[in-house]
Amino acid sequence: MKTPAWVSGTALLVVFGLLALGCHREPGPGDSCKPGDIRCLDPKTELACQKGTFVSAPCKGPMGCREDGKHLTCDVTGNLEGDPCSSDDEGAAQCIGDRQRITCRGSRYSIEFCRGPSGCRAGSGSVRCDQSQAAVGDPCQGRTSACSADGKGVLSCYGGKVAVAAQCPGPGGCALRDGEVDCDLGKKDDGRKAKPAR
Repeated sequence: MKTPAWVSGTALLVVFGLLALGCHREPGPGDSCKPGDIRCLDPKTELACQKGTFVSAPCKGPMGCREDGKHLTCDVTGNLEGDPCSSDDEGAAQCIGDRQRITCRGSRYSIEFCRGPSGCRAGSGSVRCDQSQAAVGDPCQGRTSACSADGKGVLSCYGGKVAVAAQCPGPGGCALRDGEVDCDLGKKDDGRKAKPAR
């Protein structure tokens, strides 16, 4: 028996429809993208564009990964030191509570302590971390200096970790003045102030 023409046409449309559905899929890691393309891969992972290719990055904070229209939020406040991030997000930061900042550096997240009086504060498109005070062993970048919590010593960055650079036995101790760390060396140095490299 000959199949009616309308049946053949319907079957053909179904086949084309299935092919079209098979060709359309959600992007994943390794797929091409344009700068600024982001989306949630799952509730705890974002897909971020890195040099034209999607990479996955964790969103371990309590809010996870959320999409609201064209806006995406990836909560990285629960991420760990060394977790991956897109190199296109270099410098992007969030506060973890009011005493830590997490920043994307070199495709990895770095966590810094904000032990100074102002702590960590977000606003005006930037996240400020007060590092005028530090503790021995804190992770650090470059040649920064800070005062110890007791105000009796200068701490500096050596090999990525904070270490003691100088003792400040004078009555002025260690203090931040005009953006510089000053150290009162006491009577033996005629009360002069030392300004360590920053």
